[in-house]
Amino acid sequence: MVDYIECYTEYLEFEKTIRFLIKILNLSILRLKFLHGYEKYILPVLQTYSLISTVFTFVYYDRDVMLFGLNTMTIVAILQLLSKTFSTVINSNELNELFLFIQEVHQAHEIDFITNSVRIHFTWILRITKIVLRFFLIPVWCITAAAFTVYCAYCDILLLGIPGIFPKSMEISYMSLFQHVHQFFLLSQIAFSVVIGDVILLTFGLYFVAITNVFSHTIRSLENSELSHITKALLHIQKFHCKLLKNYQLLNEVFGYVFTIQTATSVVFILFIFYFIQNEETLVFFPLFLTVITQFGVFCVFGEFLYSKTEEIDIELYQSKWYEFDIKDQKMLLLMMCMAKRPFGIRAAGMYDINLIMFIQVIKAGISFCAILYTFA
Repeated sequence: MVDYIECYTEYLEFEKTIRFLIKILNLSILRLKFLHGYEKYILPVLQTYSLISTVFTFVYYDRDVMLFGLNTMTIVAILQLLSKTFSTVINSNELNELFLFIQEVHQAHEIDFITNSVRIHFTWILRITKIVLRFFLIPVWCITAAAFTVYCAYCDILLLGIPGIFPKSMEISYMSLFQHVHQFFLLSQIAFSVVIGDVILLTFGLYFVAITNVFSHTIRSLENSELSHITKALLHIQKFHCKLLKNYQLLNEVFGYVFTIQTATSVVFILFIFYFIQNEETLVFFPLFLTVITQFGVFCVFGEFLYSKTEEIDIELYQSKWYEFDIKDQKMLLLMMCMAKRPFGIRAAGMYDINLIMFIQVIKAGISFCAILYTFA
């Protein structure tokens, strides 16, 4: 019988919640048998309609600098949302594999040093994930969505008009109300879906950070293991490394397009957000500013961490007491060092490294773009 660390039961409860959120995005909780499994495409279709709606409004309604920026941000936000929703809907089997991998890492090991490392890192990451989601991400996103929706209604701003209803029709008294009800419904489902998508992405990101830390500490177990147990420790590390590389690749396959679109859309958000917070309605846009900066910042920190940690794996392997191993164990260690030569990182479009340098460059570009916008205001 396989033993697990103490926080495993608590993790399973948390995983159950995340799986429930995935079912909401898939709409599999409705169990509409007459749709034969196609109900999972309902939300992507609705989001595609929202994209058509905001593009129609952008093209056919008069836009000043402020409305141009808001409309542009709405378009890119829906594109970002579509990438997250499609990745979750289409790759349900791959997500299940990632969950099973995280469960497997919760297993206790014969070497106490490895078991203690798993216990410490997974206990902390579970607490941190819950705190971040409950007291920051979900509240801030909800406040942002509520403030943005109320602001649009109060200032009579139309960003998601009904396709086919042109500005002349707005002269009819009830048509304006109908348009705002339509916009409220679309903005609500967009905000709801964005929160779920970010919760899922952030959860996997934080847990892969913890798993990478566990692997680094597992390598250090070579220094604490007796020579008689070295072969067993090396076999465990090699299997762990292979599984980690496989699941890194799987994570990139599931969220690869999300990483690219997230980066591109976050750049657009930041380019406009500095302009918005300089206006009289700063209080309204401040939650949006905080959300956008934090979302992109966490994304860049995650990319920086993965690259730096995986870059150090071959060095940590070399710093073990390899000179005391027998020839067979040294060959195994050399093989792992060769496998660790190529660090894993997140790249946008497979070309641009997502790290703290990119974050600083985008912030600088946003401030410069804000100055340009003021010349047209």
